[in-house]
Amino acid sequence: MYVTIKKTTLNTVSQDKSLREMLNELLIESDVAVTAVAEEIGINKDSFSEYLKGNYELKLNQAIKVMKLLDITEAQLVSAYNKEVSEKDLANIEKSERLSYVLRNFDIPTLKKIGIIKSRSKIEDYEKQICDFFNFKSIYEYDDTSLMPTLFSKSKAFVAQEKEKKMNDFWLKCSIYSFSQINNPYEYNRDLLIELLKRISEFTLDKVHGYEKVVLILFRLGVTVLTQPYISGTRAFGVTMILEGKPCIVITDMNKKYHKLWINLLHELYHVINDFDILENLLYHISDSENPELLLNEERADKFALDALVNPTIQKELSRIVALPYKMNQLANKLNVDVSILYGIYLETLPKGEKKNKEFAKYGGMLKSSDIAVRRVEFDAVPKHSLNGAIDKMKKELFRISV
Repeated sequence: MYVTIKKTTLNTVSQDKSLREMLNELLIESDVAVTAVAEEIGINKDSFSEYLKGNYELKLNQAIKVMKLLDITEAQLVSAYNKEVSEKDLANIEKSERLSYVLRNFDIPTLKKIGIIKSRSKIEDYEKQICDFFNFKSIYEYDDTSLMPTLFSKSKAFVAQEKEKKMNDFWLKCSIYSFSQINNPYEYNRDLLIELLKRISEFTLDKVHGYEKVVLILFRLGVTVLTQPYISGTRAFGVTMILEGKPCIVITDMNKKYHKLWINLLHELYHVINDFDILENLLYHISDSENPELLLNEERADKFALDALVNPTIQKELSRIVALPYKMNQLANKLNVDVSILYGIYLETLPKGEKKNKEFAKYGGMLKSSDIAVRRVEFDAVPKHSLNGAIDKMKKELFRISV
């Protein structure tokens, strides 16, 4: 059986009409029997009558047949169907949409692992806990382009997998938001930064406040540095970006070693000094040895970091005295650096292989932890479960006059 629709006002679909209203108009204006329409869409007459009264819901295949019968598009079908949805059902649909957004954009297992989402949380609590961390009123604020400008999507070489991309997005958005809230008021001074780098190794002698002092000095030179524990799923040990014309650096205290803390900082400062213009165009640079940025020279940045701490000529001599603690301490005093820096540089400059592994096993005990050095300037948003809480603490530290 075929149902023919007369050329009536029904053919101009109103955006304000529900599917039931459109079908009722069809019955009236086309003078078609209820039984005929019911048969056409594959439903018995009684069920169809109940549907028209609002007491029955169409199945998907029936709704598709209604769409064909009314000669409307899929979008018009959805729009018309939504007019019939109750407020309760609409709220449930919106809740499902938000949950879908959370699952698409966040690495839930990793966020549970690091504590931003509680391990035994119900699925409906994920959204609230993420919003609490960012202090968002809506989960969709995560899409705010000021947290991740569109340029970000143009450089994805470092994210080979979707899971890793989610955590890198999360990490970068946290960083960009944090820098924007700290809002360093000082102008970037490249000349004074170069002068600081000439004597930066001396600060390593003060294992308690040396690194902290450098972070505060850099802040007054227009360079904001956030030092944070390793965030699972990110893998990178540093990121440098230029925001509002000023360098912003995140240092990941990945291995909790004092010498690595300084090497990572100097590596990023190399990019600030030498790659400022490129960084402005890239927006950010992630230092990841497994996925180096092709436009930037990572090997040169690594060499600069080591050379800024210990002269290259002296580095070559370390292998001769590394087994002699007295000689190593004597050299450290002469160079005004902490002795663990010498052991660290010796080990870092060894080529990868069996010898390096053996030497690390032999002299790894001479390396020092970074815990004390970062105690006051560690950006600890994850342990606090609050990004704004960590930002407020960091602002108090950075705006201190002295250590």
